[in-house]
Amino acid sequence: MIQSEIIASEAIHAEYEKITHPSGLTVYFMHKQGNAKKAAMIAAKFGSINYTFSTQDGRQVTVPNGTAHFLEHKLFEGEQGNAFDFYAKTGAKANAYTSNDKTAYYFICTDRFEENLDVLLSFVTHPYLTNENVEKEKGIIAQEIKMYEDEPGWQGYFTMVQGLYQNHPIRRDIAGTVEDIYSLTPEILMDCYRTFYHPKNLVMAVVGDVEKETVLVALDRYFGDVADLEFGKMPIEEPLESGERYVEKAMLVSKPIFHIGFKDNETDVKGFALSKKEMEVEILLEYLFGKSSSFYKELYEAGLINGEFDCWYDLSDYFSFCVINGESNDPKKVEECAFAHIALLKEKGIDKDRFRAIRNGLYGSIIMDAEQSYGMANRLVANNLNGAETFDAIDALQQITAEDLLARAEKMFAKERSCLSVIQPIKEEE
Repeated sequence: MIQSEIIASEAIHAEYEKITHPSGLTVYFMHKQGNAKKAAMIAAKFGSINYTFSTQDGRQVTVPNGTAHFLEHKLFEGEQGNAFDFYAKTGAKANAYTSNDKTAYYFICTDRFEENLDVLLSFVTHPYLTNENVEKEKGIIAQEIKMYEDEPGWQGYFTMVQGLYQNHPIRRDIAGTVEDIYSLTPEILMDCYRTFYHPKNLVMAVVGDVEKETVLVALDRYFGDVADLEFGKMPIEEPLESGERYVEKAMLVSKPIFHIGFKDNETDVKGFALSKKEMEVEILLEYLFGKSSSFYKELYEAGLINGEFDCWYDLSDYFSFCVINGESNDPKKVEECAFAHIALLKEKGIDKDRFRAIRNGLYGSIIMDAEQSYGMANRLVANNLNGAETFDAIDALQQITAEDLLARAEKMFAKERSCLSVIQPIKEEE
């Protein structure tokens, strides 16, 4: 029996329906009359951190790094051909991605939605894994891994993550190494598929001018009765402090690239509290380091940073950290200035006019996503997998106070929980 609830936001005059399919699949449906673009996304709560687990028959399995990413690649291939070839015929834009904690597949189209949805559900529910096609994929992914090994931005980010965390499985590379992926077999991939692609561990979102019945009929074709499966939260023991305060690598870059990470150990929140925390951190990042901040203006004018500077937040129910990154000839000076501005915030407090301006900007970005089919589908899926609802963020923004921001800054920005990662230019031999 289908269960559903309407989740509405009076503030932006919008609503979506959250449906539990009889198979256990969670489905979000947001009808947008007249929207030219339609989007559908389906995601598994399965990423690089899920490296050890119990199968449905009780076996304890440990898989190589890169397994979730490899499986993402393989699901696009079926007995009848590659899913991308089918999407090319319908004119849809399709893609997928694997992160630390999820794997998502999606398409965006203007017409032939039902055909595109059928392709999406077909390849996600019917893995085609043979010795031959798995071996063939290893060579393709090996090339992708080598590309990432030569990408300074990725290497700087990942080195920072490994410095921030000591025991956490987020230290495991999403793509793995060439040695890792060459140890994969169809049997290992099927163990992962049967466990993590169970309907109860999947979430789907459909946004656009689409009839709900079209979606439900398609789901009934692909998701029948399945044995129930319980998913408990993976236990992770991680020290409060970062593993290393400074890490560096030498690569072929013309200017040093830095990533400063701030590790947050508060990962036991969910629901509205999680959304409120996310909005607090997003406001703080813009307030402290955004391109309208005094930090950015001062360092830019002094030549310490350039237009490549950025700041962002990565949030999950398993990890949480902030990053500021860019290019600089003196990364340690940038870090010193960052902590000086954090200390100044704690000393002087929050400028309420600027706080309101940033909060209103975030509010606007959520409204914009609600108007865009793909943006909203992605938010609905990501928030669900983190244990929250998308419209919680709107209510949270209205409740956040200057005092909340100061309390969050105290928790988030601590030197002992930070790491500076620098990609240095390779020095020429004398």
